[in-house]
Amino acid sequence: MSELSPITDYLCNAVDSAANNIERMSHSLERASELVIASLLNDKKLIVCGNGYSAPIASVLTTSLMHQQDFERPSLPAINISIDSTTISAIAKDGNYHNVYAKQIRAIGQEGDTLIALSIDGNCSNIVQAIQTAHEKNIQIISLCGFTQGKMSAVIQPQDVEVLLEASSVSRAMEAQLFAANALCHQIECRLFGAPQ
Repeated sequence: MSELSPITDYLCNAVDSAANNIERMSHSLERASELVIASLLNDKKLIVCGNGYSAPIASVLTTSLMHQQDFERPSLPAINISIDSTTISAIAKDGNYHNVYAKQIRAIGQEGDTLIALSIDGNCSNIVQAIQTAHEKNIQIISLCGFTQGKMSAVIQPQDVEVLLEASSVSRAMEAQLFAANALCHQIECRLFGAPQ
C-alpha cells in the first residue's frame, strides 16, 4: 500500500478535523441560528467582528447574510465592524486597540441586536471588550472560537451561545470557523426563506 502524498495527507487531516467538529458544533449552531432569527424577526441587526485570521471569515459571513449564500432571497441586515480600517486605526492610534470594536458597538448597537464575535484563540482583548460592551447594551452574543476555552469564555453569560471548536492548528481552526459560519448562514436562510428548490 502506497503512502499518501503530503498534500493528500494534509487534505485528509482537514476533512477529519471538520468531521470531528460536527457533533461539537451542531447544537450550538442551532441555538445560534435561533438567536439570529429572533433578532431579525424583531427588525434588529447582526453585528459581526473577527480578529486576525478570523477577520476574513467575518467578512464571508456578513457578505453571505447581506447578499446570499445558496439562493436568491432578500438581504439581511448585517454589519462587519472589522473592515473599516480608518475607524479601527483612529481608535487604535489613541492607544485604545482593545476598544476598536467596543466603541463601534456603543455607537451602533441596540438592544435586541446580535453580536457574532469570531476569534481563533479566544484571547483577543478587543473581542472580549466587544462582548462585555454588547452585554451592557443587552445585545445577544454568539461567540465562535477556533480553539476551546480562552478569555472569551470567561465573559460569556448563560443566555449567550458559545460555539467552541476543536482544532490542532491555526489552519484547522480557520477551516472549522468557515465551516461553522457557512452552516450558520445556511440554517438562517433555510429557516427564514425555506430550503432551496
